[in-house]
Amino acid sequence: MHYQNRTGAARFLATSLATAVLAVSLGGCLSSGGGGGGGGSTTPAPNPLQVSTQQGDYIGIEEAGMRVYRGIRYGVAERFASPEFPPAHEEAVQLSEAFGSACPQNASPFGEASVDEDCLFLNVYSPEEPGDYPVMVWIHGGAFIYGSGGASYDPRHLVERGVVVVTLNYRLGALGFLPHAALGNANFGLQDQQLALRWVQENIAAFDGDPDNVTIFGESAGGHSVMSQIASPAAEGLFHKAIVQSGSYNGSQAPLAVAQMLFGNPTIENLDDCADTPDEELLNCLRTQSVEAILAAQPGNIIPATGTDTLPESITAALQSGEFNQVPVLMGSNQDEGSLFTLLALGDNPAGLSSLESYRASVASLLLEDPTLDGEQIADDYLENHMGVPEPLRYIAAYSAIGTDWRFSCPNNSQWNLLKDKVPTWGYWFRETTAPLLDGLPALIPMGATHTAEIQFVLNSQESLRERGGTDEHISLANHMAGYWANFARYGQDPAIGPNGTDGAAEAVEWPSLSEAGEILTLVAPDPSAADQADFSTYHSCEYWQSPPRRF
Repeated sequence: MHYQNRTGAARFLATSLATAVLAVSLGGCLSSGGGGGGGGSTTPAPNPLQVSTQQGDYIGIEEAGMRVYRGIRYGVAERFASPEFPPAHEEAVQLSEAFGSACPQNASPFGEASVDEDCLFLNVYSPEEPGDYPVMVWIHGGAFIYGSGGASYDPRHLVERGVVVVTLNYRLGALGFLPHAALGNANFGLQDQQLALRWVQENIAAFDGDPDNVTIFGESAGGHSVMSQIASPAAEGLFHKAIVQSGSYNGSQAPLAVAQMLFGNPTIENLDDCADTPDEELLNCLRTQSVEAILAAQPGNIIPATGTDTLPESITAALQSGEFNQVPVLMGSNQDEGSLFTLLALGDNPAGLSSLESYRASVASLLLEDPTLDGEQIADDYLENHMGVPEPLRYIAAYSAIGTDWRFSCPNNSQWNLLKDKVPTWGYWFRETTAPLLDGLPALIPMGATHTAEIQFVLNSQESLRERGGTDEHISLANHMAGYWANFARYGQDPAIGPNGTDGAAEAVEWPSLSEAGEILTLVAPDPSAADQADFSTYHSCEYWQSPPRRF
């Protein structure tokens, strides 16, 4: 098994969209004739911030060089039911800097607490000048239980490059993904995303977006959502390209019956009022429970279940068979994904991974998802490969590397291999180990290029990046990444161009196609560079994970 020392110090993203709002008063224009008292015209000038959608008119605001439309309601839904478009409204709705409510969730570093089920809102950010722009639809992460499309994401880097950006909310946790046969299609959160994409198809032209050039992109659970939409027959035709950031985990996704056993039944058992309810009465019972009770009862993580109308097959099965929405894909992961989850698991107690016994127990708990794995042998193998790291960081480094390689990097490598012979595919490896950390997270352990660290280089402003300690080198990397992402949105359907400009390497270096060259792009400040996919695979011990030690 290959070893490299993968520790370092870094920080990552959860930016706040805090920008100056420019109040623009658009008055009517009066003109009058001279001499004999002719009448005057009172026809008001058209408001360039007013748009017409299938659901009615909205008036946006100007902000940071963008036309901004926050808090547009794209859907309504009864609890545990498919969403629908909202009824049309007659009067134009004046929007503001306020976002619509986030979907129900407990408070976390990734989102504020909410109990508001009326939460199916999206936000549109358009360039100031009229045009016909490519569209990028962002699906947020948060383990499918946290987050929103709101203030954490600032799309101005993309908008200033001539892209219309849409961010959205979708139902989370048990309210979005409770797997149980009595509920029918368990993946209501994925249905919400698809309804938002249908809203884009019907309405984005009013915001100068091109409905025939839509790229979906997301990170973590958002990236997993992107892959799920690639696998979903119901999403056919709703998008034309896809960007997956750290979203390749759990590609095999549990069938509904297994997911019900792992996630659904325990949640219902935690709801005393519904614990013994027959299946035919369960839906009604669940609809009587308070949001707070459901949030308290739900598991700490959840993923979409397969065997439903929305997701008949898993991501992996769809990619293997070729029966998926075949669009160009840009996909990658971060060098030190697992360090964030190590930090969250430790809380404020770094001593939790300070001995061989605690380390082995932690690895066994981490790998419980696959009971066939020999956790003790895997723990010992990774510890041996980190003998160059001084104690007590050795246990933390080995544990984080297991979380990185097993959960993220090697599944990412496998999905690259499944995609690259079927669709144009570009791969990246984010290795910027000095990226700023999320505000409020204690720097108890080395973080490196951790999970979520790359988001701030695409969905952030230079000002916010600098406020959190970003350097000129970081700004350079952010400019390159935003350029690649925007180029892919504009040109990605042409495999000869992809994330590069029409004049070749529009950014620091031409991004080689994984489909053609077997190379990926290493994203590091100040300038990216090309690397072999084999370097990624070796660094993350992916050959080891093809046939890891098993107990049976």
